[in-house]
Amino acid sequence: MKKRVIGAILVAALMLAGCGASNEKTISNQSQTAGASGENSKENTSSYEGYVFESNGVSVEVDGDFSKFEAGLGEPANYYEAPSCAFGDLDKVYTYSGFEIDTYQTEGVDHVSAVIFLDDSVATPEGLCIGDSVDKVTELYGEATTADDTQMIFEKGGMKLVILLKDGTVSTIEYLSKVLD
Repeated sequence: MKKRVIGAILVAALMLAGCGASNEKTISNQSQTAGASGENSKENTSSYEGYVFESNGVSVEVDGDFSKFEAGLGEPANYYEAPSCAFGDLDKVYTYSGFEIDTYQTEGVDHVSAVIFLDDSVATPEGLCIGDSVDKVTELYGEATTADDTQMIFEKGGMKLVILLKDGTVSTIEYLSKVLD
């Protein structure tokens, strides 16, 4: 699991660094705290129709304003930022215990572009986690919009829930913005 976390962090860092590294910042190994002071996004944007990731009682919406979720998630274990290739401001990566949240900026506002599961310590609100079977994915989510032996993609409310597979088992779960298409 440690290799997977380190690998995910390195991949994200390399992707972001490829755009330009003049103002890069990396903050790592901060203590993670469980905060309950953040606003719950369900209360703030009840019209959201996509899949939602939940942690510490906070519902994180893809393309939502990250500042509405940030305080409730607590301090990230790692943080990285770099100039954006696609959006003009900064791309940021926040790594928490078991998951990562990537953001993109538009007009100075950080929006969630992705939530990526790093290990089996977290699950979707529907109950799916890394290590579960393809049958469980289908039981929980129905038929995928797109599927093959390596992934199942579910589209809802302008975002994608991507389930990556290895040998018929869930290897990664990703909530992705369609801005990444």
